[in-house]
Amino acid sequence: MSRERNERILERIPRPFREQYFSLFRGPEPETLHPDLYQRLIDVGTDKIIEHMKRYNQRRRELIKKVRGKIEIRRLERDEKIAEARVVASDAGNNGVDLRSAFIPLYASVALTAEGWSIPHEPVFRAGEPTIWSDEFKAGDREALLAWKIQAEATIEAIQRWKPKFVFFDGPIILSFWMTPTRSSTAGYKRDFEETIGKMVSLIYICHEMDIPLIGFVKRARSVFLCKDKFGMKNMRDTALLDLILRLGEYTDPVEMRGGLIETYKRKAVELGIPKHETEELMTFYSSYIRTGLTTPFRLEFSKYSLDRLEEAGTILFTTSEEEEGIPFSINEADRLTKVTTNISNIRTLMLYSKALDLVNKGEMQPEDLNLLILQHGEPWTIRDEGYISSAVEEGGA
Repeated sequence: MSRERNERILERIPRPFREQYFSLFRGPEPETLHPDLYQRLIDVGTDKIIEHMKRYNQRRRELIKKVRGKIEIRRLERDEKIAEARVVASDAGNNGVDLRSAFIPLYASVALTAEGWSIPHEPVFRAGEPTIWSDEFKAGDREALLAWKIQAEATIEAIQRWKPKFVFFDGPIILSFWMTPTRSSTAGYKRDFEETIGKMVSLIYICHEMDIPLIGFVKRARSVFLCKDKFGMKNMRDTALLDLILRLGEYTDPVEMRGGLIETYKRKAVELGIPKHETEELMTFYSSYIRTGLTTPFRLEFSKYSLDRLEEAGTILFTTSEEEEGIPFSINEADRLTKVTTNISNIRTLMLYSKALDLVNKGEMQPEDLNLLILQHGEPWTIRDEGYISSAVEEGGA
């Protein structure tokens, strides 16, 4: 292709696309926030937030006096022999990109088997289906649903392959009520919601049939059940309260979970043909909080059939946790292998740009069609965070 033609094509490429593409090779934009806004947000704003936190902490301390002795606490001991049991741990990650023309989801999952601090086999991987959503207004929620779905699929394959003693599912077993479709939800969202619920119910049923406890390990718990429903303290998270109560290696007595999507799980179990006499036990769920490290406690979720083996599961989680962060080895490894970072997401977008430019060169796309790939206004590039792009340019690439 002649140089003149290259220049003509470059001139026809929409300016917004050119600026966005080449912005990767420039330094970060300077901060332009107005000084008055900066003062209100950073100086004055942080002072007020600290005042709110002080009052929040005072209320938390007052609640401690009220609930002392009313929350049953159980104690765990580290046991290296118990921790050698074979377990399956799974996780999923998602980090799609919002273009001006459509949302492009990006999600993946992994399930692995661990014995103590070793991973004896190659993990099971699942990659999300490459697609675009041009009409999905709850794109982030739908992407999260699909990540849950393939995590359940990967977990099922892993437990059937390795037949572990326990399954640790990174994340909640019960999906958030806020994921429920509304009348205005797209047909695709409603379908993915039903399929995800179905996969989660199938996972629970298969674990029950194989007599394997399934434990959800929730790292970002936001529940207010204990504070609000049991002790009448509104606007306080359970983890904030239990941070002052639970010591290292302790966990709370299990409490039955209510509301949320539990009835939806029961309905789906009936639809899937699970015997009615089994549904009640399978779809009755409990939660407990455990302190495996020096951070705030984590939340465990599990079905009723797993109650009698909670202590053993907790022992494995506690024994294999690094003290500072408190994340058990198997769950940490699954998280590490499936972390879909913003850098990964942006690299994929950059690859889309490159392949689209190839199509322009071949005449299969017009330069103005590249507008379809412009990031939604406000979507940031962060590949430059570690200086990779700039160093590659300076050094001429690898």
